[in-house]
Amino acid sequence: MKVGYSTIDITPNLGVELSGYGWFLGRKAEGVLDKLYARAVAFEGYNKGYNKDYYEDNLDKNKDKNEDGRDGNKTLDKDTNIRMLLINCDLIAINKLISDTVKQQISDEIGIKKTNIMIVCTHTHTGPATGKLKGCGEPDENYHNTLTGLLIEVGKSAFKNLRVVKNIKSISKEIEPIGFNRVSKEGPVDNYVRGITFCFNEGKPLAILSYGCHPVTLGPLRQISADYPGRVIKALNKEGFDGVFLTGLCGDIDPLQNLIKWGSGTPEVIDEYGRRIVNVLFDSISTAKTTYIDPCLDAFEINLCLNLQQYKYEDIDRQVEIHEHKKEENPGLYKAAKIWAAEMKARLEKSTEPYLEFLTVQVFRIGDALLIGFPGEVFTMIGTIIRQSLTEFNILALGNANYTMRYMPTRDDIEKKGYAGLLSCLLYLRLPLQPGECERMAEIVADSIKEKLLGS
Repeated sequence: MKVGYSTIDITPNLGVELSGYGWFLGRKAEGVLDKLYARAVAFEGYNKGYNKDYYEDNLDKNKDKNEDGRDGNKTLDKDTNIRMLLINCDLIAINKLISDTVKQQISDEIGIKKTNIMIVCTHTHTGPATGKLKGCGEPDENYHNTLTGLLIEVGKSAFKNLRVVKNIKSISKEIEPIGFNRVSKEGPVDNYVRGITFCFNEGKPLAILSYGCHPVTLGPLRQISADYPGRVIKALNKEGFDGVFLTGLCGDIDPLQNLIKWGSGTPEVIDEYGRRIVNVLFDSISTAKTTYIDPCLDAFEINLCLNLQQYKYEDIDRQVEIHEHKKEENPGLYKAAKIWAAEMKARLEKSTEPYLEFLTVQVFRIGDALLIGFPGEVFTMIGTIIRQSLTEFNILALGNANYTMRYMPTRDDIEKKGYAGLLSCLLYLRLPLQPGECERMAEIVADSIKEKLLGS
């Protein structure tokens, strides 16, 4: 197995609007607390049906023939050789156009399947507006165009830096909590740091780590920052590791600092969070499970649909009326409600299936580790349901994968018309989900993975 790593600066110019807090704040960047980066990890190896001798005999000679980064893939059996690419961005999200463009371009240029490329965002709320969020920062078209090129560049570069893996370890260890359930005092909190480490004969080792907590430690700061995920990388670098931090499912999880005072975090606080996460790695790495050098690699997608509440025109108007009564208190929210209402009415008029929402969940397998990417802000319990069904694997369940379409809350939040269950629909220009749809999604994902990887 070979793994390649690459990083690139994606910090925007000052003056761009920052994203993550509504409504229509006009929060423009006035400084840079820490730079934003995109980091890419390329994987090259075998799936469960590989012919190792054939692969090794053909890899080097085919590399000599190809100078475009394809690494001889055209002449290798597609059923035995596999390549995957993970791109991680210090951004709140990216929209579907950026995601699709980046995947298509990389696929065209180096011959990797689009289904084998996953783009995941850390979800920092002190970065530029790059996702589909109405009233949470106006997107900068020039930055979007620049970002697209940078993500293509960092993804291609990762394949140029492939190194033979000497040792792989799978990490899963509980941490002293960094987050709390902001929706319910009794709600679940996943306090595990999970990840994978790769060591090589030469050069720095690489760690991919994940923990689920909203990167909102700093509040509506007017400075650019990756929040605590960036400080995880800083702490890893200090210990001689390259790194990627993947924010886990955190639709209902905020940093503990917000219990003291919302948005009161400082650089010292996010430094402490970063060090705490990395300390778990070094506390557990000596006893961590060692995976064989050539683990099974796999990448696939799970397509499904969610059922929406069957709002009629009068239900849409009612939501606008609710916020109209409070428009002096929150004029931005009233503005967002009117935009949402127009969009929802247009959907009812034009869509043949207005109460169905289609999505794709992406899965990467690296030995006993599964990276499961959801295109939304997903509640913690969804990951728990999947883990309870797939105990054989170390599961890194990730939100904001490829693009972010909505909040994906549990039944209780939808039924009580909480922020994630209802109000956030105005941000994402969506109808509310039927109660229980995300739990059903988790069961479908778990069953699909079982069938694909375990034959059951």
